[in-house]
Amino acid sequence: QRDRTFENYQDDGVFYNRRPSAWVRPIGDWGPGQVQLVLIPTEDETFDNVVAYWVPDGTTEKGAAFQFDYEIEWRARDPLPEAVAWVVATRQGQGGVPGDPLPEGVGKMVIDFEGPSLTGLDRNSGVLPVVDAVNGRILEPIDAYPVVGTDYWRLTFDFEQTGPEPVSLRAYLQTRDRALTETWLTDAWVERGQG
Repeated sequence: QRDRTFENYQDDGVFYNRRPSAWVRPIGDWGPGQVQLVLIPTEDETFDNVVAYWVPDGTTEKGAAFQFDYEIEWRARDPLPEAVAWVVATRQGQGGVPGDPLPEGVGKMVIDFEGPSLTGLDRNSGVLPVVDAVNGRILEPIDAYPVVGTDYWRLTFDFEQTGPEPVSLRAYLQTRDRALTETWLTDAWVERGQG
């Protein structure tokens, strides 16, 4: 959890802005695999409904044993990445170009990044946005630029939902030879009739 501003939660009962984050650090060699994040639908904020777990690559044989050692550190936030910039804000709205008629069924994402890997870069520095979608389409233009008067870089793009499932979006900034930011991920819906 990165947002620690009370005004963004307005909860004076359980104080979500004070909730700690758990940083899980693997110990030893877990082998190839991936972390899966699951959001379980719920109708009440009192239910803990986000789960993350490790899934080893390959198939599992009956009777096979696995050992996964780890440490959990309770922190105010995740450790800041040393080599890349991090996400500081995400906004979702209606797609299209201001001043033009808004297209039907198109959403817009705006992601702000901040960090030392972006310091001193400008539009001529070869910063390239990388944006992917599952269950949707990314629409042109895709733009990344430094925000005037700040240390942020902003990534903007429009997207469409191609079916009933949410669009899984993934984005980051890079140069030709390296990633400049952490990878931003979200699931998003485009409201029907939006536009």
